[in-house]
Amino acid sequence: MVSNSTIEMLKNQMLQTTLPVLYLSIFSISIPLNSISLWFLCYYSRPWSSAIVFAINLTIADLLYSVLLPFQAIYHLQGNNWHFGPVLCQVVTVLFYGNMYCSLLTMSSISFERYLGIVCPLRYKRMRSIRTALLTCIIMWAFVLLLQIPLMKTDLTISVDELKIVTCFDVLPRHMLPSKSYFIAYFGSQVLLFYLVPSLIMGFCYTAIIRTLLTSSSSQLTETKRHTVYLIMVLLTIFVVCYVPNIVITIMHLVYAAQEKTVYVEYKLSLALNSLNCCFDPFVYYFCSKEFRRKVRRKICRCLPETSSEKQSMAITLREIQ
Repeated sequence: MVSNSTIEMLKNQMLQTTLPVLYLSIFSISIPLNSISLWFLCYYSRPWSSAIVFAINLTIADLLYSVLLPFQAIYHLQGNNWHFGPVLCQVVTVLFYGNMYCSLLTMSSISFERYLGIVCPLRYKRMRSIRTALLTCIIMWAFVLLLQIPLMKTDLTISVDELKIVTCFDVLPRHMLPSKSYFIAYFGSQVLLFYLVPSLIMGFCYTAIIRTLLTSSSSQLTETKRHTVYLIMVLLTIFVVCYVPNIVITIMHLVYAAQEKTVYVEYKLSLALNSLNCCFDPFVYYFCSKEFRRKVRRKICRCLPETSSEKQSMAITLREIQ
């Protein structure tokens, strides 16, 4: 039996108009940007480092996430009516949330890798190997998919007779978990593991990095330090804009669900806002550095000669990254 509040949410015209526009806009921007980033990282960023491995993993996660957005857009355009069958609903739902969680874990891994490289460059040098980064990415995906097993084993499509539609994970199947307390515990644990823990890691790492750079006595790397601090601030700003609203509203959604209330409309909007991160990641991680922009232009156009000052600036940056 579907509650009246759920039926009102499914009939919400604002969601049926806003979400497809947002998802299709994000899809049209994210796919080309992340494809170019993946191509450039794989073929023009050798020798690879642990940071490059994490960046490739993040790009793959963003691409997989973005490829699924048209299914979400079609679903909402047709009045929250799913026409693609239960198996594809499972695949879309698992990858939609799985890639979102994997993106957050990858961002926290990148911040931790930067922390080791800048704050503790010598003490933990072996931990920043390519092998460690690859193993971390594999464990990350395995852990995320392991926690999605309840979704993989359940038919997530629900027929709503009152509206003559079939929903895809907008109405939770009661048989997925034994009781309501299990539902709250399951989704609450995902909020803790995939939102709050990565947020704490990134906050700690970037705060320590900024403090280390600002208190460093080296005068040769002033410009690089200023650029690094600026990049970290942009990263944190995007995290706050894209992820924090969804974190807050997800927690509210769980609390309200325990009280037979709902903020599901706001939750769906926060998911769309969360998706904007796919569009910003290529700019932040790959195109925000002026040295990297020069390298991209030289590889594509092969018309910009490299000056001695640029070579020196690139050498300084590479020494920091290594």
